[in-house]
Amino acid sequence: MPESDFSEHPIVQAIDSAIDALTYLQEDGTKSVAVSPEIWKAFITPSAPLPAASTPKPLTPMPELPPPSQALRGNHDTHGDTPEIRTEAHRELYKTIQACHNCQYAATSRFVGYGCTYNPRILVVNGACLPGETTTAIGSRLEGEAGELLRKMFAAIHLTEADLYITSALKCPVSGRPGSGELNNCAKHLHREIQLVQPEIIVMLGDIAAKATLPGSIAATGKVGQWHLFAGKIPAIKLYHPMRILLLDEPLAHPLKQENWTALKLIQVRLHAKN
Repeated sequence: MPESDFSEHPIVQAIDSAIDALTYLQEDGTKSVAVSPEIWKAFITPSAPLPAASTPKPLTPMPELPPPSQALRGNHDTHGDTPEIRTEAHRELYKTIQACHNCQYAATSRFVGYGCTYNPRILVVNGACLPGETTTAIGSRLEGEAGELLRKMFAAIHLTEADLYITSALKCPVSGRPGSGELNNCAKHLHREIQLVQPEIIVMLGDIAAKATLPGSIAATGKVGQWHLFAGKIPAIKLYHPMRILLLDEPLAHPLKQENWTALKLIQVRLHAKN
């Protein structure tokens, strides 16, 4: 049975849009936002009682991960495979992505993965990257403070840049929240990239990255720190995006940091068990 995906629901999209708008206002230094008396009255007025809830359907069970010693990478048939062959295949993928003009976001600059292209320990999937040179846009691309925080997170579980391959779910800068069409268009490039690189674990930074990596799964709407499987083979886990943490004041950022740390320890345990 396909897993529920509520990300396209109008209410969820409205909430996401509101969060995006408030984030931009915060970045511009806005400390307060005027609210009309009508909206404030509607906000404080007690809601009507909700109807009796029907018996909820059972949740789709989380996937049972194979033991680390038996986990498969993206392509376990490595006959004739070498770092040089993989590098050449990566170049061909880059050319394919450069030639893509299948959606409104097609741009001159393209986001193709970088780092260890041959069996990295971790493949990091970033979400949508904003154009421009604001602090938020730079952080969305895992540059500046956000990139530094990401590397500190992995350093805390004894992983270096040599262990990582970092890519983006969307291969072009996206000025707004991408729709399912844009995600699906780029997903074929991302999935080819994952199969080509063959990581031990996939780390998805945020809901957009999770939705692109695992279309139709509960990963995007599920909790940080839950295991999923890419193509039924590669363990994948979601973390909060470093830029989201940096944009929040410490009291709000602290619980997100704690959830990320719990997820990072799960990654560390799995990697250690495979050695």
